[in-house]
Amino acid sequence: MSQLDGRVRDRLNDLVARGALPLPLLPEAAAQVLALVERPNCNANQLAEVIRRDPALTTHVLRMAASPVYAASTKLVSLQQVIARIGFSAILEIALVVASKARVFENAALADEVRADFKHSFVTALFAQEIARVRRATVDIAFIAGLLHDIGRPILLDAMVRIHRDLCPLPDTATLVAAADEAHAQVGGTLAESWKLPPRVAEAIRRHHTPAGVELAMTVALADAFAHAGGLPADGAEGTQYAAALSLVPDDLTLIGRKAEDIARTADSIA
Repeated sequence: MSQLDGRVRDRLNDLVARGALPLPLLPEAAAQVLALVERPNCNANQLAEVIRRDPALTTHVLRMAASPVYAASTKLVSLQQVIARIGFSAILEIALVVASKARVFENAALADEVRADFKHSFVTALFAQEIARVRRATVDIAFIAGLLHDIGRPILLDAMVRIHRDLCPLPDTATLVAAADEAHAQVGGTLAESWKLPPRVAEAIRRHHTPAGVELAMTVALADAFAHAGGLPADGAEGTQYAAALSLVPDDLTLIGRKAEDIARTADSIA
């Protein structure tokens, strides 16, 4: 693995330190969904009207509703039925999936790496959702924190590609990824704040590599371990200590692990 050029590292560190790193804006449709879902009088017709204005969001909502994680036993024929069936929180989750995929997880120079990042993040979100469900915690917050836990990586990768265009040729992908990993949690937390997501989501993103004492961050860390393992984390894996801290017993972990096949199929259908 080659070393990141010192000039690139200095400029990148300066941008991060000053909070001047360019951050993608939350798309209008996703922002409207977020605002609507927070209203006590929100209804399915209002959400359907917003969703229909964005073809990509409409497509993803219908596709997700048919995926193994969300599918109903009866066929859903209208957008209002889909919203009523899977719930407002799930619609918000899908809106953020579309937003992150379209605005963050796109980089022609590192397409394979960024695509893999998105799929891993989506799988982590689905496992975080299951962990929260078993613990009877807030499912939608766990999903969002899991989805965005690594979102700083593609943002930093994109910044490095742009800086290299000005200064020097791109190094190998492994060098760029290693450099992105150093600051991705901080940058991800900043993005969550800029999108006006709940403060504990930003905290969980910042703390997901050092989650001790932060319940949502520990949920994300455990979901991350499930995602990397493709199911139940092996004995001795890092995630097991967080399972104990979250008061999850082996039977709980087995129950969550049984969702791995449905989660993988759902991720394949979207990612």
